[in-house]
Amino acid sequence: MSPAPADPTLLTRLLTRAVDAAARADADGFGAATADLAAFDAEQARVVLGWVLRRSLEEQHPDGLDADDLRAAVTATAGRAGWFAELDPRVLVVVLVAALGEHPDPEEVPRLGHTLVLAHALLLVHDLATGPGRPLRRALDPALAEVRRAETMEMP
Repeated sequence: MSPAPADPTLLTRLLTRAVDAAARADADGFGAATADLAAFDAEQARVVLGWVLRRSLEEQHPDGLDADDLRAAVTATAGRAGWFAELDPRVLVVVLVAALGEHPDPEEVPRLGHTLVLAHALLLVHDLATGPGRPLRRALDPALAEVRRAETMEMP
């Protein structure tokens, strides 16, 4: 069985703080919130963010995704996140592709730091999972429930 799950309340608070900073284009606040999240349980943060991104994409594209849809998501996020000095559209692509369950060949992708990947995932979550009538909590609650469910299942 997996180790006990990290505190979901703390994870929610950290994710919310980072996404709120992204919404305000607050580079300093976003950097601090991302660093705090990076110090948290890295695997759980990745799983939750990936689940939120995948679910958001599925909700917005119920008939399926294609390359144009992913390109539009990357372009929109890159356009809105110009305030983030480390923005790299290639990292946005890596994050989206990983959220969809496809992991690029490590030799094809430069070694990316955990904090940089988290920051890009948070920028995408801000753009894809939040907005008018779509509070972050609406996306986080089912993601956290899925993580809890997966952690309680024994591997065969």
